[in-house]
Amino acid sequence: MRSSKFQDQQRRVYVNDKQRQFLSARQKRRTYVGGRGSGKTSVAGHQTRMEMNYLPRAKVFLAGLTYTQLRLNTVPAMEDSWKAHGLREYNDKLGVGHYVIGKRPPVDWLKPYQPPQTYENVVSFINGYTVQLLSMDRSELNRGGNFDGGHIDESGLVRHEHVTKILSPMIRGNIYRFSHYLHQTLCDYTSVPWLPSGQWVFNTEELAKSEPEDYFFLESTAYDNVDVLGEKYLRNLRNGMSQLEWDVEVMNQRLTKLPNSFYPAFNEEKHGVWKTYSYEYDEATGLTLPTDSDRDSKRPLEASFDFNAAFTSLTLHQEHGMEFRTLDALWVTQSTTSVLDALVAKFCDNYEDHQAKHLIIYGDRNGNNKQANSNLTYYQQIQLKLQERGWSSEVMVDGLDPDHRLKHIAINELLAETNPRLPLIRINRNKAKFLIISIQQSPITPDWKKNKNSEKMNIPQERATHLSDCFDNIVYRKYGHLFGRADTSYQVYFLGRG
Repeated sequence: MRSSKFQDQQRRVYVNDKQRQFLSARQKRRTYVGGRGSGKTSVAGHQTRMEMNYLPRAKVFLAGLTYTQLRLNTVPAMEDSWKAHGLREYNDKLGVGHYVIGKRPPVDWLKPYQPPQTYENVVSFINGYTVQLLSMDRSELNRGGNFDGGHIDESGLVRHEHVTKILSPMIRGNIYRFSHYLHQTLCDYTSVPWLPSGQWVFNTEELAKSEPEDYFFLESTAYDNVDVLGEKYLRNLRNGMSQLEWDVEVMNQRLTKLPNSFYPAFNEEKHGVWKTYSYEYDEATGLTLPTDSDRDSKRPLEASFDFNAAFTSLTLHQEHGMEFRTLDALWVTQSTTSVLDALVAKFCDNYEDHQAKHLIIYGDRNGNNKQANSNLTYYQQIQLKLQERGWSSEVMVDGLDPDHRLKHIAINELLAETNPRLPLIRINRNKAKFLIISIQQSPITPDWKKNKNSEKMNIPQERATHLSDCFDNIVYRKYGHLFGRADTSYQVYFLGRG
């Protein structure tokens, strides 16, 4: 197979040393784990540019968690790399350019050997090389494809079984058409996973040790890309982050084992749900737009509040038959008015399109206390602000908080899903990711209390125990009457990597 005519158009393009190592590797299976600013999405752009050059008329996939992530974040970053190579998006009026996004390519361009059925989520290049976007929140719709290679963006957010059972098997065929080493390559790019379910990305590291001819693994930090970012940028980034966030997000350090968990029955794969968007065609814009598929706009919503001067938060919920769904997690850390008013305004803004504007309110019992310099309680203030925005509401918080040991046992019985009287907990992993992190990182003390030291640490407070407190307050108050006597206890164990 001859390379395309673009091979002869030499151009000097800068890549850092780690990017060069990845692009020079010839293994069919490659993983790039890089911190924020390390250039992992840029290297995906360089990689696809190389494939475009040597694999004309090939079709590869670009998989990610949602089409929204791919179209708004990933593809534009890859475009920067394509433009560095001299490629330009096709201009209909001038009739010049090298690729089109989300529409059928010009009729005189080469087509891939297996063209896509539709072009809405496709990037087509002039020589027939094609990148088809795949949204893994609709993984079952992606089965049965036929591709010459693939790329996975933020693979730490994609389920391992979707990679092994759906994506990898689709890289097949066309061996008689391509002999270049880039053919049938699968590359994934990710930052260090915060959640245990993403730890599978390090499998490539172990396989590269035993099978180095077939597997390549590379790690990178933002400092590997300092010539592009500049030292001043990194200093400013460091000054604006907590130590934990800096270590994980920028310096690419893996999370260590978590302390004993307050939620030993929590299972991220079982209780977390990715499939929370539907994609509907909008005639006004001509685009297919994502909408919430786990929320019924014609039914009331339920919220659970946690009050803290530096971090006021809520989790948003709705019952669907035997499922109790967590739809979202919202918080405010500062405001020109009050953080509570700002949080209510944020909720109203985000759910302005909700038709049944009635909110059922749960939360911390301290919300029944009067605010400083006010005759209103926290909950009365919330109701007042909701009313101003056209929402009715009712408060379901009275009495004292439950015994810590009883709450621990009851919530874990709920999460265990062994009692048919209890609902199934399902959490939106797109919008309520930080609730899952809060649950995963909530230790337990010897006297059955939740260890809340994280609320005093210099870490992003959305990763502390506040959001899990919201979860506790609504779950126990709603379903506490369904629990039997707490005669047994649950084993407490370690979460995270062993």
